[in-house]
Amino acid sequence: MASQDEVQQLKNQVQVEVDRLTPDLVAVSRFLHANPELAYEERQAAELLTDVLEQHGFAVQRGVANLPTAFTGLAGSGAPRIAFLAEYDALPGLGHACGHNLIGTASLGAALAVRSVLDRVAGSVFLVGCPAEEKGGGKIALVEAGIFAGTDAAMLVHPSNRTEMVKLALGMRELTVEFFGKASHAAAAPDQGVNALDAAVLAYVGIGVMRQQVRSDARIHGIITHGGQAPNIIPEYAAARYYVRALDLAYMDDLFGRVVGCCEAAAQATGCRVKLTSVGKDYQPYKPVYSFAEMFQRNLESLGETVDQGPVDRELGSTDVGNVSQTVPTIQPMIQICPREVACHMTAFADAAASDAGHRAMFAATKAMAMTALDLLTEPAALERVAAEFRGRAAR
Repeated sequence: MASQDEVQQLKNQVQVEVDRLTPDLVAVSRFLHANPELAYEERQAAELLTDVLEQHGFAVQRGVANLPTAFTGLAGSGAPRIAFLAEYDALPGLGHACGHNLIGTASLGAALAVRSVLDRVAGSVFLVGCPAEEKGGGKIALVEAGIFAGTDAAMLVHPSNRTEMVKLALGMRELTVEFFGKASHAAAAPDQGVNALDAAVLAYVGIGVMRQQVRSDARIHGIITHGGQAPNIIPEYAAARYYVRALDLAYMDDLFGRVVGCCEAAAQATGCRVKLTSVGKDYQPYKPVYSFAEMFQRNLESLGETVDQGPVDRELGSTDVGNVSQTVPTIQPMIQICPREVACHMTAFADAAASDAGHRAMFAATKAMAMTALDLLTEPAALERVAAEFRGRAAR
């Protein structure tokens, strides 16, 4: 085990390396920002990031998990293996209004910085290129393909309007509902019709009424996507989409069953046939490892950053990072790049993701991630604390 002085020297060295790489990293970030690509279409981003990895001696695998724009880059050998998660997909019409250009670049920079000291540290650093976070859940496929096997810890830092270490995320399951009835003239022969829209509306109302008995850390929301062709024709077809979310996987299963029950009851009440389709893979809840987050916080604060962590944030969404967090100890701290009144998925947030303030925050995140990786690589007791807490928090 390295002494405290030796660890601090290594931390100083990775900070110097990040500073040295600053012009190149800014160029990567600005390229990603100026060339936004949607889920599973991030060809330019994946090409750029993998080219940089290879230039710095990483062993790169492209198209992992049968995803053309996913990749891995490995430097060093053996355990511990610390992963950085790079995101680089954009939003339709908004570009990088979630700041993934900063996420991908910060994870790249942290991996390069740790790579520069691996001649003095046992273990390996692993950059995982993760497409389609915004839509498609690319990390779910990476987890299922076993990409994180042999990884001891994983991290990324997400830009935000505040700096906080732990932000929970809900598990999510999507449901498509289709009702089939019988068309008829709504005025001349209403008694000959079977109204599929009535079934969709009845299900929607039933689910809405059910929300009163739902826990505060769960969400059910949906839309009617098809309600008929003309007012004088009784709709023979109607459809809806629902998201069921919860912090607890078992509770999400329970809620999903109750939503299904509302849809089946609506079909029975109206005489319709119903088809229920669970869409895609489940997003799993984020599983926090507080000792890991505290380690990152100490490193971030040593760089002069201020953390705004009160009670754990309850502004809950869903992310495929949750699936990674159920597999390997994972942190996703937030770092402030803009004023509080600006939020993710706003045009002003996209502007902040290309600003000087955004890049200053990105470099703080890059350094803190590299320093945290060194804590895990050089201090077996720190790694064991993280692993023990992770093992003690079973998938919820």
